[in-house]
Amino acid sequence: MLGLIPKVLIELVTNTYGTQTALEIMRGAGCVSDLEFRINEVYDDELWLKLVIATTEVLNCTPEQLEEEYARYFLKDAQQRWPAWFKMSKTAREFLERHPAVHNNFADAVRDSYARERIKDKFRIEKLNDRIITHYCSPNRHCHMYISLAQEVLKLYDEQAVIEELKCMKRGDEECEIWVTWPQVSQLVGSDRTDTNKKLTVSEF
Repeated sequence: MLGLIPKVLIELVTNTYGTQTALEIMRGAGCVSDLEFRINEVYDDELWLKLVIATTEVLNCTPEQLEEEYARYFLKDAQQRWPAWFKMSKTAREFLERHPAVHNNFADAVRDSYARERIKDKFRIEKLNDRIITHYCSPNRHCHMYISLAQEVLKLYDEQAVIEELKCMKRGDEECEIWVTWPQVSQLVGSDRTDTNKKLTVSEF
């Protein structure tokens, strides 16, 4: 796990709930109080999961609620921290298509080659005429966070799209497969899906 992820989490808690709450979460995860996460440094996924558990316990929220709040905060933080990302992307689709490349750019700064490749292996994207398909595979299983982030990006660009999670590691699949489809391009969105597929629109979070 790149240090950017826990760094943003601690900043979210600190700015929203206060320093003492952030310290309580750090203690609950077994971190030393003066630990400062560095955005390009690699940390164990196990530590991240401990932080997630500690955060949900201290804030008394579900993992899904935390992921939704994290997605909202992360996108606002990213607009301040990396405004070039948004200047390069004129549409939500352009932004989401760049996501794996941006993610991997952070990984390129990691010195350890094994750790670097493990980070890069988490995301793969397919580009079709009316949709993009994201393949996500991580022991952290944060597909809901990715969906929430995609929802926030669609809101930011004032676009409507349908999000479907056709495969999910939480349901026993080997990877998560997330489709983002722009209905104005395709008139047959979801016509060949089964009722078990998870469909979300931009207004449902």
